[in-house]
Amino acid sequence: MARKKWFHTAVLGAAIAASASQTTRAQTVAVDAELLRQLQQVIEQQQEQLEQQSDQLQSQSGTIDALKGRVEQLEQVSSETKAIAAEAQSTAVEAIGTAQRVAPAVSSENIVTSGNDKVKLAISGQVNRAMNIVDDGEDTDAFFVDNDTSNTRVRFVGTGTVADGTTLGTVVEVALSPNNSFDVSQDDESTDDLVDLRKADIMLRNDSYGQLLFGKGQAAADDTAEYDLSLVGGPIMYSGVSDIVGGIQFTDDGELTGVTVGDAFFNFDGNRQDRVRYDSPVVGPGVQLSVSAGSDSRYDAALTWGGDYGDWTGVDIGEVTTLGALSVRDPDEDNIDYRVAGSFSALHNPSGLNATFSAGNDFADEGDDPYNLYGKLGWDTTFFDVGPTGFGADFTYGENVSGRGDKGHSVGVSAIQLFEEFGTELYVQVRGFSLERGSADNPDDILVGTTGARVKF
Repeated sequence: MARKKWFHTAVLGAAIAASASQTTRAQTVAVDAELLRQLQQVIEQQQEQLEQQSDQLQSQSGTIDALKGRVEQLEQVSSETKAIAAEAQSTAVEAIGTAQRVAPAVSSENIVTSGNDKVKLAISGQVNRAMNIVDDGEDTDAFFVDNDTSNTRVRFVGTGTVADGTTLGTVVEVALSPNNSFDVSQDDESTDDLVDLRKADIMLRNDSYGQLLFGKGQAAADDTAEYDLSLVGGPIMYSGVSDIVGGIQFTDDGELTGVTVGDAFFNFDGNRQDRVRYDSPVVGPGVQLSVSAGSDSRYDAALTWGGDYGDWTGVDIGEVTTLGALSVRDPDEDNIDYRVAGSFSALHNPSGLNATFSAGNDFADEGDDPYNLYGKLGWDTTFFDVGPTGFGADFTYGENVSGRGDKGHSVGVSAIQLFEEFGTELYVQVRGFSLERGSADNPDDILVGTTGARVKF
């Protein structure tokens, strides 16, 4: 009975144990299924993320490919740009070199580079046009002229440095003067154009030994009767008073006499010619000696004060600038042994007051030596910002110039206004000429009113 009861108990315990084991196994299975479901969801989510990332990567890959293509295009453009830039730079360098050879360089002296890299070329010139209203005692007429006082011209100056202190240069200067005022007359108001080769010169200058000139140009005596510091002295009023109307004839009883203003008034200045010329170095404050020998046995010698190789710089003595010259020459002309001329000008800088004197004389074989005396008082001042203003009044007296016993008188007043920024000078002048004939009746006086402009470049 007891053994039977133990058996039932054992059987019951085994059954309970088996049931518990099955229950545990079922729970484990249930737990594994839930975990698997969760893992599957995670996997699905990660797959979805991976797909999104794959899409993004594909999109970024496309962007990268596009960027690579753009970079390649930019590299190609950059390469082409570099090539174009290099070509442009080369062209620019070549253009600059060409411009330096043929165009004016920017400088205060307007100097350009010539075809020779070691030679500098300066191009300059001027145009000087005027209108003369002339009353010859019979008629009054207007003449449109190129002003021979300082006619229209162009010049080319080439300079190069040979060594320290030594300069080699050339100058070519040509006057291009249509209807020149010295040629126009009452019976010929429109003359042929004047083309005059003023200079074709070679120059060698050394600071210690002076200057040698060879070719056509100024003889040593040229300009020595015309040194002038006044503003009006440049384009209109100087000792050569006849230049503005040199071809106008005096009249007598309404008839032309054939004697011109240019015949009756002459300042005995030197000229330009084919010659060789030497200028000494400037000694002291401004003394220079010049000599020349030209064709047809023409010889000149001159002593200048403040001339400085023709630059007319002057010499300052206190507040006064001074300028002067004296010359003697053999012009190789009939009945003339030699010619003497000189001039002196002084400018008081604070006030602008100035005075100029000139004289010339021919020593002739037959006596009655012709001569000329000239004097001028001037005032230079500044009224306007555009540039200075100048005034002048002069008087000329000459004897035996147009003939033995002849006496000529000329009186003039003038004014000038400079426009410095434009290189322009506007001027007016009123001048009278009278002539007393030693062997004939006196002709009528000539009265001339002039207005004009000189423009420099």
